[in-house]
Amino acid sequence: MKSNSRFGKDTQLNKNSLEEDIRLLASDIAIKIGKEVENKVGSSHQVSSKSSVTDMVTEIDEWAEKEIAEHISTHRPEDEIICEEGTYVSGENAVKWLIDPIDGTTNFIYGHPGFSISLGVEINNKTEVGALYAPLLGELFSASSSHGTKRNGETVEVSKTKNLSRALIATGFSYNSKYRETQAKNLTGILPNVRDIRRIGGAAFDLASVACGRVDAFFEYGLSPWDISAGHALVKHAGGKVVTIDRGGLDESKNADIKILDRASNISKTAITVAASELLIDQVVELIIKSQNTSK
Repeated sequence: MKSNSRFGKDTQLNKNSLEEDIRLLASDIAIKIGKEVENKVGSSHQVSSKSSVTDMVTEIDEWAEKEIAEHISTHRPEDEIICEEGTYVSGENAVKWLIDPIDGTTNFIYGHPGFSISLGVEINNKTEVGALYAPLLGELFSASSSHGTKRNGETVEVSKTKNLSRALIATGFSYNSKYRETQAKNLTGILPNVRDIRRIGGAAFDLASVACGRVDAFFEYGLSPWDISAGHALVKHAGGKVVTIDRGGLDESKNADIKILDRASNISKTAITVAASELLIDQVVELIIKSQNTSK
């Protein structure tokens, strides 16, 4: 097995240097592809469904995915690449890219600004680097250990809100109609206890919003690794926490298994992903579990 020479030396200096190289590459790719995707907004697209009629993909998603994978492989041929629409490149080192070429495809189709190009990177089985570009907003988020989290070059941090009743919380809904019904019931236990709820339609964008304090917290059921990898890094390096609540599904009565998420590729499809500041995370998790219990 080949190894990246700098990565093979386990020093903080070399780790930071590797992360920074990857962050810059990820940012450049996100902007490049994002600007080309932006030019396709408002055009007619070949739209097909995946898991349900609400789970859509276009030829632009597929094109963007292939372009991103090619750019990464050109610069870092030994890295593993996993993409939402099926593109996979095997790796020969400890660097793994998790790509959502267009997070929020429905928003893209409708010309809504809540979509983004999302690239997350795990190093040694930990989420370490993220880059996200929202073309219609002109916002580039990027994060690494030494860089922190920045939006258009300015350092951002998670919200300092301490009181759950004053928290603005983002969420998303499953593509499965049965789960949507359960999620709607759960919301009746959450909405009266928070300032308000926001539903934008892109998990990566929502996590970026947590990272910059645009919302105070986020939760969503049934996410995939590419949905959250970049956002996980953004929240982590902005001083926040990402945890998962897993009860084996929304309809299960099992005790909640709560874990701090160390890497997006380790997430379960039956888990609820929760992101917030250290000040709020426990309160949000407790409220979600309580709402599940009372809605059954």
